[in-house]
Amino acid sequence: MSQGIKYALCLGTAGTAAFLPAFANAQEATAAENEVEVIQISGIRGSTQASINAKRFAASQLDGIAAEDIGKLPDVTIADSLQRISGVQIERTAGEGGPVQIRGLPQVDTTMNGEVFLSATTIDSSGADFGDLPSQLFSGVDVYKSAEAKYTAAGISGAIDLKTRRPFDLDEGLTLSGGAEVTRGSISQETDPTVHGLISYNSGKLGILFGAVSTDVNLATDYNGYFDTSENGGIGAANNNFTWGPNSRGEEIRHVVPQGFAAFNKEEERKRNAVQISAQADLGEGFLLTADYFYTNQDRFNNRRGFSQNNRWYTFNEYAWPTENGWTGDSFTDVNGEAWGGVNAFVLTPWRMQSFTQVNINEETSHNFNLQLDYDNGGALTGQVRMTRARATATMRHGYGEGDMLSIDQGTLVTGPGQFAQPEYCTHGEDIVGDQGGCYAQFAPGGIQDSDFLLTYDASGAHPVFSGFDQMVNGGKGQRSVADYMADLDSYHIGAFSSEGNTDDRGEINTFSTKWNYRLDGDSIVTSIDFGVRSLERMVDHDQFSYTSEFGNGCDIAQWKAVDQYYTTDTCEGVDGAGEYLTEDVGDLTAGSWVPYTLLPPTRLDEHTTVSWQTDFGSVKGIPGVWSIDPENFRDPRQWHLDTFGNVQRTENGGATYDVSLEELNYFAQVNFEVGELSGNIGMKVIETDLYVKQNLVGASLPHSGLGPDTGDVVTERSYTDYLPSVNLAYNATQDVILRAAYSKNMQALNLASWGGGKTVGRTINGECDCLRVVNGTLTGNPGLNPWRSENVSVSAEWYTGEASMAYLATYKIDIESFATSGVVMIDEPDTDGIRRGPWPFTTQVQGEGGSVKGYEVGAKVAFSDFMDTAFLNNMGIDANYTYTDSSQQNKDVFGDDLPFVGMSKDTYNLVVWYEQDEFSARIAWNSRSPRLITTGTVDAVGGQSLYQDDYSQLDISVNYNLNDNISFYINGSNITEEIQQTYLEFKDQKAFQNEYEARWTVGTRVTF
Repeated sequence: MSQGIKYALCLGTAGTAAFLPAFANAQEATAAENEVEVIQISGIRGSTQASINAKRFAASQLDGIAAEDIGKLPDVTIADSLQRISGVQIERTAGEGGPVQIRGLPQVDTTMNGEVFLSATTIDSSGADFGDLPSQLFSGVDVYKSAEAKYTAAGISGAIDLKTRRPFDLDEGLTLSGGAEVTRGSISQETDPTVHGLISYNSGKLGILFGAVSTDVNLATDYNGYFDTSENGGIGAANNNFTWGPNSRGEEIRHVVPQGFAAFNKEEERKRNAVQISAQADLGEGFLLTADYFYTNQDRFNNRRGFSQNNRWYTFNEYAWPTENGWTGDSFTDVNGEAWGGVNAFVLTPWRMQSFTQVNINEETSHNFNLQLDYDNGGALTGQVRMTRARATATMRHGYGEGDMLSIDQGTLVTGPGQFAQPEYCTHGEDIVGDQGGCYAQFAPGGIQDSDFLLTYDASGAHPVFSGFDQMVNGGKGQRSVADYMADLDSYHIGAFSSEGNTDDRGEINTFSTKWNYRLDGDSIVTSIDFGVRSLERMVDHDQFSYTSEFGNGCDIAQWKAVDQYYTTDTCEGVDGAGEYLTEDVGDLTAGSWVPYTLLPPTRLDEHTTVSWQTDFGSVKGIPGVWSIDPENFRDPRQWHLDTFGNVQRTENGGATYDVSLEELNYFAQVNFEVGELSGNIGMKVIETDLYVKQNLVGASLPHSGLGPDTGDVVTERSYTDYLPSVNLAYNATQDVILRAAYSKNMQALNLASWGGGKTVGRTINGECDCLRVVNGTLTGNPGLNPWRSENVSVSAEWYTGEASMAYLATYKIDIESFATSGVVMIDEPDTDGIRRGPWPFTTQVQGEGGSVKGYEVGAKVAFSDFMDTAFLNNMGIDANYTYTDSSQQNKDVFGDDLPFVGMSKDTYNLVVWYEQDEFSARIAWNSRSPRLITTGTVDAVGGQSLYQDDYSQLDISVNYNLNDNISFYINGSNITEEIQQTYLEFKDQKAFQNEYEARWTVGTRVTF
């Protein structure tokens, strides 16, 4: 974002604050009446007023969101509403709002009605991405930016508390509410229904509430750039032009070489169901019993299909190099003294050109139970005894298939004569060289058999451009253009099928707590004392596995059913159907040698699947189109592999399977005080933690897979204790101005996978050893890591100038004593032939120390009716804020400067303009954030360059019409300008990939009685 816009928003906010004092005196008479209890929430102004009062009368630094009506938060999703709060940033998953950061850090604890809960999308985390939490079931959200000892939440930069409705929150008698809506996306072109309803009865002594939401969502995103099929893309397997030695062009300057370049469409179907049941009983004598049950179920069918041109894992040095004008002009020298340059346009050699289809099927269910007994009989002592139990399960099943457009026969870069196949595939004039009639078969007789052409990829413009498809090449159907061969289904053969990385997760949380408040009467400075104790036990069981099949009458097993995978000679030589003895010399092989068949013989793209012609890749230009497998074929990957290969087994990946349990006992005491205009609290929380981590020892990898069998257990048990003081001060400088200060020490446990996760090994095909060579790897778990710990200080000023108007300024600093950050360790992992040729770099989480985050927030909420009685303007209001966040840590960028923390943007802007009258209301909301760090790269691969998301802005609107007091209609538009997430590697001109998000429009109605 330009500095001009930044300054304009800051000045606009400051100008609004300057505008307020002229009308402040008119509000003095009503300021004292602004108590939370008397606010009747209705509409935009009512929601704003409720959130202002929550902030004003909080004992700590707090921001909040209040629903405008039953079933109506201000935005379509909880995350979208949260991003309007100063200091809050969100990331998008499949285009929807997902994980949240507060003041630049994602270490945010999320609770429900004040206690931890389990979301099935984040079983191993104390946060939530809100993907399976429907906004219609929540009455509001509180964002805590300073800590109090009495609170359960344990975030580093802040905490979020989701608030559900309970029957005693509603009027006595019967309350009925419901709604229905349909949503349509500009890319998916699907119409998605949502229905929700609530019924509640409150007799004054007994109440019960039932709420439910059912939603079908089809989200779509177009992707182009570096080939990486992870959820939002990444650096992937990018390396450089000196990987595995010098290149043939004699280049002296290093540059990044992605593993490939791609353009594809991503779609995700989400079927969500959620149920909330709440019952309350006034037992008399001050006792109130509350029981809650919150259930969510979400099924996701995530698929991506499209075009990929890549190096087939054979070479980086000879795969891609800069075009004549491909250098960006950016340069640096890495820590090894090697010179690097930025590139945004490449010449590509045709190692592999393919279509691909990838599917992930997720089933996620969570159950959260709460039982609490509150006591308040009007006396000095009030308190609560509470138990919660949460269980969640999540499964993921993966399916993958690729169609190669380049034959792997003679004339190509890959294997020379082709792959050895059974006699039934030797029907195209191949030489019969096996004693059983086998041959080096043609895998795509009608495909391209000419590698004497080059493509180009140019990302220097607004959108990437591929070119070179008009070149004439030779193949099974004679001289044709590359594009003509791509359009012919006969050109394609299957390169690989697989179902890998499948997961089963089970999580559980149990808590028991009791907390009390004792109020002191008289003239004592101490107004009350809070004290309590809480125990928590949390566990996660994570299993990862692949679907394998047996081949060669059981002599071999494979995860990758691929043309470049061969039966294992050691176990299969002499086995019928696994290979043959040569009858003549072939290359380096002499007659009499046993040659294994390829695991996947010549297979047409449509032999085992349905296919369709695909031309829509978003804004990327130049790709003629591809035939790709329809994702529906992989709805049940296990059954598909069983039907296709005749057998299927679940084979565990011991290196990525783990169990982690965490037990905490915490107790606290907090003194609340008031002296004159100064009030606040001082507290101490002590947390005793016991950690248990069970990981697996891993044996040699199984053939044709990345699977490491479990050969035993490694158990780590640790204990540690944290003493966490907190101080919150509030000073009423005037009747309308509150000055606040806060100090605390915070601790948050790591995501349990950071302690327990296992090993993933990256391998490439290597002809010299006829094996898969290790090139890198990942260790996702490190049981020796410490939790996140920080020391936080923040100061703020709040100016309340009307019932629905205020201005504020806050500054903060977070000194991070320990944290987990990405790093590299060297491991001598053996290749698949058992020989160790390393060590090789493995990325992992390492202990970080000495980081800091600092910044400020400035904002204002203004309802013009608080200050004037002017037609039209009287019904308007604005909400504007700006957040600046700066950070430093031990990791450095390529110039030796401190890197920010992952996910952090320096600048975040929000501007909301609203209009409301009795029958009609409208709201337009704009959010923008400056570049954020996505991930860091290794020195050996990309010179230590880091991946960033560029500036991102989004515009949303909503319009509401009230037919009467009971019925309303509305239209919501999300991302109406169809913004693009552009990423870059270190330099803005060195563009990595784009995610093109769709606009989504919703039309609906709500009914309340």
